[in-house]
Amino acid sequence: MSRTNINPTAGVLRHEAYFPSQEALVYGGRTWSYAELVAEVRIFAGALAAAGLRPGDRVAYLGLNSVTFIETMLASWWVGAVFEPLNFRLAPSEVQGLLEMSTPTVLVVEPTHLDVVDVVQNRGGLGSGTCVLVVDNDAEVPAPPEFSPRYSRLSEFLRGGASTVPQVASAGDEGLAILMFTSGTTGRPKGVQLTFGNLWWNQLNVDSLVDTRRGDTNLAVAPLFHIGGLNALTIRNLVRGGRTVIRRAFDPREALRDIERHSVAQAFLVPAMLSAMQATEEFAHRDLSSLRSLICAGAPVPPILLRQYEVKGVAVQQAWGLTETSPFATYLPAELTHAKAGSCGMPMPHTQVRIVDPETGKEAAAGEPGEMWVKGPNVTPGYWQDPVSTAAAFTDGWFRTGDIGYQDPDGFFYIVDRLKDMIITGGENVYPAEVERVLMEYPGVLDVAVVGVDDPDWGESVTAVMCLRDHQEPTIDEVRTFAGLHLARYKIPKNLVLTTAVPRNGSGKLDKVSVRALAAASLQDGASRR
Repeated sequence: MSRTNINPTAGVLRHEAYFPSQEALVYGGRTWSYAELVAEVRIFAGALAAAGLRPGDRVAYLGLNSVTFIETMLASWWVGAVFEPLNFRLAPSEVQGLLEMSTPTVLVVEPTHLDVVDVVQNRGGLGSGTCVLVVDNDAEVPAPPEFSPRYSRLSEFLRGGASTVPQVASAGDEGLAILMFTSGTTGRPKGVQLTFGNLWWNQLNVDSLVDTRRGDTNLAVAPLFHIGGLNALTIRNLVRGGRTVIRRAFDPREALRDIERHSVAQAFLVPAMLSAMQATEEFAHRDLSSLRSLICAGAPVPPILLRQYEVKGVAVQQAWGLTETSPFATYLPAELTHAKAGSCGMPMPHTQVRIVDPETGKEAAAGEPGEMWVKGPNVTPGYWQDPVSTAAAFTDGWFRTGDIGYQDPDGFFYIVDRLKDMIITGGENVYPAEVERVLMEYPGVLDVAVVGVDDPDWGESVTAVMCLRDHQEPTIDEVRTFAGLHLARYKIPKNLVLTTAVPRNGSGKLDKVSVRALAAASLQDGASRR
């Protein structure tokens, strides 16, 4: 147990006490000093305290990147609550499942996502004790329309705050800080519990290997509801007194301009973002020389992309991890970007990584592929109210990641494949079983398999291989429209292959190797069926 308060809010307050005029956040047309940020967070925390929030209560957020997102998080931690960022790309039924599982006391929602909350409410998916606050005090967010009388305006909620705000909650290693949902191998959501210790040790890992410095400017364009966008750099940068430029969403040209205009030194991006930036006409003439610590994760970085950024004097630093590892387990230092191209790096200083034969549990020899297991203080203690999944994920204290990799003779790690058939598209995780379950409801379908195929822009694209009765031949647009009723947009298949039989093995299980080969061959030939 830590003897000091490692609550990030306490760290932000400490910096405010000594450097009040230092710039903390840049968002829209405004810049917040640490004094201004803390003043607003204090009001928010007072309102949460007045509403009766207790340590351990959940405060959920549904919306894009914003200062309100950051303030909701810091205010939650001030009163000892658990911050629960929700994926704003999820369909209403998916959001409903997460809210029913986590039962938040407060849900802060942007007006553009009120339709999702309306659906959840109409289906009875909002607990009677959940206070829904609609963001109405953000100049970058569209004005809220008329909404359910069950909801309240955030500005009104803040005016009802307590006159005396309690001291910042003390947090040690084991205190729960974030509840972040991710899908399991069956597509059923699992709530990853991240403690204050998990966050702190990941940040210490980053400080130990990555060239981040006090006073750096960080660019936050990756979704903050992802652990990579949130805890790779952003939380730590706030605690250390840096400046963070927040963009509501990623725009490749805007990102290039921000790097040049604000002398951005550090950023977390996924390969698809780097590719999109490089493909713009602005890439050639924008000055990116300030970008000292560019961490890229979510999918392997193509070597050509490494070379394209090398021309600009930028070393793309690859890392690997999961939500469960907060997020980084390995990292490849800048000076090895090209010498070890394709590697996801070495273990973080306070994290252990090993390659294990998933069948025997024995250590794999150098160069031999196996499942990557992780142990360290940055690893989740388990899943929210799910002892079965927690027990299955750990062996003798080692977290079984489900990713297949190997170690070269120098000790550097490489990702080969995903044991669980997970698809990574544009940095988003998609689990085939979830998509398959939805597509099996498509009219006339007999069998279906979902796989990822190589995509130069997104890493992988979701591809459905379907067999239908009576020689039906739906178009990809028809299948996408159907899937869109049940799935987040990034999970919807981009490609469709029609076949007379979906490959299965002798035991009746999907033969994913054959399915991938069939999909790749059909798409290469430009065919839609076989």
